[in-house]
Amino acid sequence: MKEKDSDENLDESSPRSTRRDVRSRRVNAMEMWKRGTIDDRPVKERWSREFKRPKVKKIKDPAGNFEAGDSIEGLVLEVHRRTCVVRLASGEKVNATYRPAVVFELGEFPVVGDRVVIARASDAEDALPYSLLSVQPRRSVLVRPGPKDKSRRELVLASNVDQVVVVSSAAEPPFNYGFADRFLLAANLCDLPLVMVLNKVDLLPEIPEGVRDFMSIVDKFISVSCKSGKGFDELKEVLKGKSSVLSGKSGVGKSSLVNTLVPEADLAVGNVRELDGKGRHTTTSSCLFDLPFGGSIIDTPGIRELGIMKMDERDLARSFPGFFPDGLFTCKYNDCTHCGEPGCAVEAGVNEGRIPKARYASYRRILEFKE
Repeated sequence: MKEKDSDENLDESSPRSTRRDVRSRRVNAMEMWKRGTIDDRPVKERWSREFKRPKVKKIKDPAGNFEAGDSIEGLVLEVHRRTCVVRLASGEKVNATYRPAVVFELGEFPVVGDRVVIARASDAEDALPYSLLSVQPRRSVLVRPGPKDKSRRELVLASNVDQVVVVSSAAEPPFNYGFADRFLLAANLCDLPLVMVLNKVDLLPEIPEGVRDFMSIVDKFISVSCKSGKGFDELKEVLKGKSSVLSGKSGVGKSSLVNTLVPEADLAVGNVRELDGKGRHTTTSSCLFDLPFGGSIIDTPGIRELGIMKMDERDLARSFPGFFPDGLFTCKYNDCTHCGEPGCAVEAGVNEGRIPKARYASYRRILEFKE
């Protein structure tokens, strides 16, 4: 008995070794519960600084505070910090709050376009009467890498969309070749068709040759002008009856485009900066709008940079848009990255003028970014 007491005193007198032992056994209980390794819901242990007397708290199911018949489905129109705007089947728009614990259980934040399940608690506040319980399975997503310090993490821009509409400008700011290539790759990775809309065509007498290169690569190419109304009839036919996500660099006229398609949207617009010719961020959060002629669009904030993930050098070399029109890899070596290898069909195409130099330069920039 004395030996047992001495062992307990020894454990209490060496909190550092105890903490190290517990950390070595630490596992993600929530992941184990989802895989079925453990049957009951996991618990959370909160230890004191001395690692004594842990407080055990069972992680609650977010649906446990609501009756089964109180939950209703809706469509997410906007997402803000800790809240989102949800449209119910009746057409009513309500505010729903989501707590960090719920986000942890979902594994991700809700995004515009999600079908969600919400419920109303009897003791909820009048300003935020609903709570988010779950997100329904997504049939499609448009993702991008996270910020530089979290580049391995995917950020979902929109969900349940039928096509991606990337808006570019012919001038002010000038057409960005590399950004268009990156977005085309992102759409291909997400198995979504891409429609390229070239805005501000009234500022140039003709479409530049480098921009015309995209006409044969994207699924649809449309030239429009928000001032003259050119090309909007064709654009409406492409958007009609579909859920589309609009994205593009800041200053390309995306907000003006949405205001023309959805007059009641009344989005703020701004001029490009005179200092560097770059656009200003007038759209600060994503928002879903219903089109008066059928369908919907998700307007996303302007993007200054877009990276590519989930691709190694070999996949990028084989699937880069415009290199192999027939889809056949014709380089001499299977591991060719088009960077000086003998028998490279891409470099031969660049030297012969069949592949634009701007497209090859864009590929090299993306390849260097991956490295």
